[in-house]
Amino acid sequence: MDDAQVPLEVVGVRVELPSNQPVLILRGVDAETEGLHVAVVVGPAEAAAVARALQGEVPPRPMTHDLLTSVLETLGQGVEAVEVRLLDASTYAGTIHLNNGKQIDARASDAIAVAVRAHCEVTMKAETLRAVSVTPRYRSTESAGEGRSESTPGASPEAATVTQKGPISEDEIREFQKFLSDAGPEDFDRS
Repeated sequence: MDDAQVPLEVVGVRVELPSNQPVLILRGVDAETEGLHVAVVVGPAEAAAVARALQGEVPPRPMTHDLLTSVLETLGQGVEAVEVRLLDASTYAGTIHLNNGKQIDARASDAIAVAVRAHCEVTMKAETLRAVSVTPRYRSTESAGEGRSESTPGASPEAATVTQKGPISEDEIREFQKFLSDAGPEDFDRS
């Protein structure tokens, strides 16, 4: 059993289709894990909090995650690392590891929001990463043969469009992050 922690990079925030559910995308940092991605389903507020921090936005008044990070740093504890772990088949939890050796349990989304503000390492057990991760495939229309991309059984029509377009561009990421910063609860209605 491999209990070693491996570092992860917070790649960004995406929306899962067709449910429009925000997810945080994490990716392995090391050469042997860089192709492994983990999607953590989060609420709109947590997605916006992480997106703002990744963009380097500093609100005029501290938001909850800004306040928590500031309190931990001001009290001299500081955040050493954040661990993301699997609670059950579809639920993640987080542990905020302080510089003094103490730990704080948290939701994974809150722990990640603190990590991006504290500029600390995010980790996951290597065994868990291998069990829950996916390796995205980007196929060009030429590589799929006969001038079209291959479809995955059960995939939505939107998935084929995304596959044909290739990786998400920086402009698309910025556009989505702007949407998240301006979005309200009504923008995520599942009707």
